[in-house]
Amino acid sequence: MLETGISSSKEGFACSKSYLGLVAYGDASIEMAQRQGNIKEITSIELETYNFFGIYAKLCTVTRGN
Repeated sequence: MLETGISSSKEGFACSKSYLGLVAYGDASIEMAQRQGNIKEITSIELETYNFFGIYAKLCTVTRGN
């Protein structure tokens, strides 16, 4: 997690998913999360992960800002 300490009013999410480690789709980039939340100035970045025994995996980038 990266944070500047400045309060934020907006939040954006970007996720990618993977099945069996072979097929993956989605865009979990910081730029996509920033665009999705209509954020001009990022105040914090968080990564959230989920993995179910390598069968299903999900990675999400959460950006907060103004």
